[in-house]
Amino acid sequence: MADMIGSMVGQYRIVDKLGEGGMGVVYKAVDTMIEREVAIKMLHPEIARQRNLLDRFRSEAVTVAKLNHSGIATLYSFTQQGEDFFMVMEYVPGKTLENIERERGALPWQIAVPLAAKILEAIQPAHEMGIVHRDIKPANIMLTTWGTIKVMDFGISRMVAAPRMTTEGRLIGTIEYVSPERIEGQAADPRSDIYSLGVVLFEMLCNRLPFQSESEFELMKAHLHDPVPALREMGCDAPPAVEEVLRKSMAKAPGDRYQSCDAFADALAAASGNLAIAKKDVVDLVGTVAVKEMGTAGHQFTPGEMPNMAAPQTGSAFAPAANLPAAAPVSRLSGLVPWLQANWKIAAAVAFVFLSVSIGVVAGLARRHAQNVNNSNPQQPAVTQPQQVQAPAAVPFDDTPTMPPPPAATPSQPPQTSQPSAPPPSDSTKQTPKPKGSKHEKSLKALDE
Repeated sequence: MADMIGSMVGQYRIVDKLGEGGMGVVYKAVDTMIEREVAIKMLHPEIARQRNLLDRFRSEAVTVAKLNHSGIATLYSFTQQGEDFFMVMEYVPGKTLENIERERGALPWQIAVPLAAKILEAIQPAHEMGIVHRDIKPANIMLTTWGTIKVMDFGISRMVAAPRMTTEGRLIGTIEYVSPERIEGQAADPRSDIYSLGVVLFEMLCNRLPFQSESEFELMKAHLHDPVPALREMGCDAPPAVEEVLRKSMAKAPGDRYQSCDAFADALAAASGNLAIAKKDVVDLVGTVAVKEMGTAGHQFTPGEMPNMAAPQTGSAFAPAANLPAAAPVSRLSGLVPWLQANWKIAAAVAFVFLSVSIGVVAGLARRHAQNVNNSNPQQPAVTQPQQVQAPAAVPFDDTPTMPPPPAATPSQPPQTSQPSAPPPSDSTKQTPKPKGSKHEKSLKALDE
């Protein structure tokens, strides 16, 4: 199926082939909408035409979708394109434990034991949901480039007590890691995964499997009856307490093993003196070359994909189009930016002076505008000088308004009840308008004064 490379599955562009199994092929792809790398598992076409196997493939997708843990690869989507069916999953950059063992051989027990505890921590949530992996092995355990552990390929997992969907008598899993009860045809439960994890720990410590044979029958017979080899005979210097924990995890009867991943992990911590593995130790196992090539996201931009506008772009990703003239204003500004970066104090001082002058000019214009308004309305008192509109001190208790309404008579004037008041004169310079009357009335007032 090499012809799939370069093709599109919905919004995903297939860029590489990662592996192939009995059910299908796993490809590496890129989500062209959000620039995220994914792994796409494609069901073999001949299997897709068989309804019972197609139902199993979909059931696997439903099972994986129930898992939401940082130590388990996430399922994004289950989709169909034409007659093909796909599971779109999280792509995990890094190396499998199988590849690391092949490169490095046996791991120091001070690394292998806490690493096994990390793997147990990742699988525990699946067991709590009633999901058994059923194919735990180093090839399905990924050490990432950012220093974490991911358990892969829950594809043949199933819910505990769910109906069996495989052919009767067919053993699902890898024979080198399978538990005795499953060889006998019993249903798998979390303790079956614990046995497989014990085999994985033995292989990390000794760089070999506990039971080896070219014959599958002999391998199954060894799982059923042979004792676990002594670690010292395999050249491993792990403490006896660690070996005792390992032997219990690989007990022939499920009831004699640890009953949960948490119990297994706690026993390893007690036997090793609570050793822990740091992210740096995991990254060192992956190797600096792989980390440099894959980065923390694993993605490298490929021409033809949608560019990530939020990230700094390289020249190869945005090559200038031919026959396009250069933009002169942009080139001038590009020379100004370095000067501003080098002389930011001067630029800040100039900006402060300019801002201060601007504020002063605006304030002056505002004051001038206020004065012009006051001059153009002489009958309106200035708002800023309320003391000029107060009544004279010689007139006690005078609450007569000083502006447009006609003023009442002062105490020195007799009340004029027979004559109505006339409108005030137009001369605005007189502070106390005098009512109009006859010449005789004016003479009387003069005498009073």
